[in-house]
Amino acid sequence: MNKKIILTLLKKEIVDIFRDTKTIIIMVIVPLILYPLIFLASMLLTSSIMRESTVKTYNVAIVNETEKESENIKQLLADALEAHEYHFNTEYINAGEDYEKLLRDSKYDLIIDYKNTDAEYPDYTVYSLTSVNKSSTCRTMVEKVLDDYSDKIIDDRLKGAIDNYDELKKEPFEVEKKDYSSKEETTGMLIGYIMPFMMMISVLMGAFTVAIDVSVGEKERGTLETLITLPISNTQMMISKFFAVSIFALFSVTINLCSFGLMGIYVFNSVKLAKTFVGSFKFTQFIPSILLMIVVIILFSMFVSALCLCVDFTAKSVKEANNLTTPLMLILMTGAGMSVLPGVKLNIFYALIPILNVSLLIKDLFMLKFDPYIIAVVFFSTMIHTTIAIFIMTKVFSSEDILFGEGARSLRIFEKRVNMKEKQIPGVGDIVMVFALMFLISSFAGGYIILKFGFVGYAVTQLIIFLVPVLYAWYMKADFKNVFSLEKPGVKEMVGVLFFVSGSYIVNTLLVSGLYNILPSISTDNESLSQIVGGGGFIPSLFVIGIMPAIAEEAAFRGFLYGTLKNKKIPIFATCVITALVFAAYHMNLLQFIYVTVMGLIMSYMIYNSKSIFVTAFFHLINNSFSVFLEYNKDFVQKVPFFAQDRFELKDVFIYLTIGIVLLLMGFLISDNKMGLFAKRKKQQN
Repeated sequence: MNKKIILTLLKKEIVDIFRDTKTIIIMVIVPLILYPLIFLASMLLTSSIMRESTVKTYNVAIVNETEKESENIKQLLADALEAHEYHFNTEYINAGEDYEKLLRDSKYDLIIDYKNTDAEYPDYTVYSLTSVNKSSTCRTMVEKVLDDYSDKIIDDRLKGAIDNYDELKKEPFEVEKKDYSSKEETTGMLIGYIMPFMMMISVLMGAFTVAIDVSVGEKERGTLETLITLPISNTQMMISKFFAVSIFALFSVTINLCSFGLMGIYVFNSVKLAKTFVGSFKFTQFIPSILLMIVVIILFSMFVSALCLCVDFTAKSVKEANNLTTPLMLILMTGAGMSVLPGVKLNIFYALIPILNVSLLIKDLFMLKFDPYIIAVVFFSTMIHTTIAIFIMTKVFSSEDILFGEGARSLRIFEKRVNMKEKQIPGVGDIVMVFALMFLISSFAGGYIILKFGFVGYAVTQLIIFLVPVLYAWYMKADFKNVFSLEKPGVKEMVGVLFFVSGSYIVNTLLVSGLYNILPSISTDNESLSQIVGGGGFIPSLFVIGIMPAIAEEAAFRGFLYGTLKNKKIPIFATCVITALVFAAYHMNLLQFIYVTVMGLIMSYMIYNSKSIFVTAFFHLINNSFSVFLEYNKDFVQKVPFFAQDRFELKDVFIYLTIGIVLLLMGFLISDNKMGLFAKRKKQQN
């Protein structure tokens, strides 16, 4: 690859970006000037409001029924000036006046009435308007005064009734508070709660605007077609755009860090305790944290830049790109926000989740928590996420069907069915719409139905998963045979299924066992399925768990999703990976995501090879039905060592893994139409 060409293209992209005044304003002027001004203004406003609330004089009316009691209330309010620095201006009014009118006309902020009883002290009634800020604040102050008065009366009563009251009132013991946290750790904790959110927003601000400009912006200007005709490869052009967006994302982070750093210095120096804080505070302890954060932010910026470009290149206009990028912004902000939730701590599970892992790592770094193993997992997983995003980005850019095709506008649902063409192929927008509807309905309505009706609810959820893509395809008059791969399966492909399902079951069992040992906390992920299976009886469970998902989930994933992608000139490898990952994500827990991804890749290959959804449905049916069989035949499970073992010895892992791989290879050799045994025999016959 010619580095000189890439550097030339990169220079061109950067120059074009800097020519955009809007970009400079958003990325430079706003962080350096507007943010500090907003921050300082909010501080001054808050300080002013707090100071005004204590200095302001509040008008309080006292109902003058008994001169002695009225004078007592007036004295209590007057004493509040010294005790709490409350300023009250008191006046007497006659009983029976229109209290509400006096308050609504703002003549008084609060009215105090009292009612004499047989007791020594009267009962008090406080009238206010809590919808008015001044009246509400005055009410809070008066309630504090009356509470203090009540406490004093109770204290005097006890003091008069008990001879040794002063001795009994003494604290029974003293608590000496010692904090082992250093000032650096305490400060790091505060920074750790702010920094992740700031980093996410900074990266997104830098990548968001620039990615739109270098992608769909060039589409609108008509310059993208011209660039593609130049004697340079699409990969070189894509890399230059990717690096330009990544550089500006990092530039945005740097500018925002400088801005917030200056504000932090100002706040730090303005705090009264700063003089005692500085002497023993060692900023050098944060140097490793800052260096590690810089590295992970570089990787994360590349990840976000690739995601933004993937999304923006599918759009047909800047307005559409803004709409498509909004969900990405919400996901980033949610990931950063989740890092500060109570109980959410960085572990192996969270270290594998994109966005959240980076947020939690930044938080831990500034809290001076350095776990080399966890840090390595976060870096490794982020590199994998970034690599996948870059790979998909290059494939999207290499597809002219995506670049200059329908893009996200390919939503047929908003067209009248009578105007639809026969045997259409869904578009990218249709995929987004179908799976958004499917996930929302099955997650919220389906989740409620399962909780309400249990086993029957799970069946209803499967029915929803089947109906959404099928009805959508019917409405748009889709080519059912093409989209859903309704070809007649071959005998050898169906025989190959038996080997594939056996091999994958062995491999996934070993994988799950290993995950249980490494991450015991995820061992509960499969309990929900066992509860569902165990609650309906063998035959109903076989139908709901075995047959229904084999029809519903295959129609959605290997049908609508795979069938649409294969017709969009997307590379078959990317199509298989995307289908497998979406299928795994649908199961919504880490354990199933890992081993279902393996199954999804196998099934994606099977439908690619056979061109028939019946092959993958057969695989799905056998796999799920066997799980139901094991659930209802505990005696059989105990007799077979492989199924009875929760933990495998190293030698057992090697033996079973070898068996599983051999079975998978046998399935491949039997069913593959290009390289398999039957394919070779067919070539020899020809």
